[in-house]
Amino acid sequence: MEKIQELEDEEQIQEQAPGSNISVWVDCYDDIFSDFDLRPFISRNISDDFLREVRKLSHETQSHIDELRLLLPEKVRDKSTERVITKRLHGHFVKNLHYFQKKKKTERKKDVLLNLLGIFMMICAGYISSLKSQSVLLHILLVSFEPAGWFLLWISMEHLIISSRKEKPEFEFYSKMTKCKIVLLNR
Repeated sequence: MEKIQELEDEEQIQEQAPGSNISVWVDCYDDIFSDFDLRPFISRNISDDFLREVRKLSHETQSHIDELRLLLPEKVRDKSTERVITKRLHGHFVKNLHYFQKKKKTERKKDVLLNLLGIFMMICAGYISSLKSQSVLLHILLVSFEPAGWFLLWISMEHLIISSRKEKPEFEFYSKMTKCKIVLLNR
């Protein structure tokens, strides 16, 4: 009866809040971390299965996420370990958000530079064409600069659009998870 009341209270809280919560059941703390990494929790890798499940649940939520709730059996809970795990999870989310922000920024810079280089090459090709010279060297430059300029222009534009679409789900996931509170509760 007490569990039913807890579930009803949780549903009322979720209905009232503008954001939402993600709840994940885990049997023990090891379910959160990689099975192949035997280091202590403070430096241990987060499990790909755990992240995949949290990612799937976060994508189902359009609004921001207020809490990531990890539900554990009461007998395995330890407050000091939970503080370490909370800190480790938050650190993982922040680290990956910064990684994707940095990657996005460097990719955009590279794409803009390639775009400008393509425009410059097309301007050079136009200038060479306007000279109407009979020089073989200028014709070779014209034949090289014109397609290279178009190629760089289109490739950089395509990459700018497509790469931002590919990275968007990961960026949104880590952005949501960085802002949420991580809570460990009894199941």
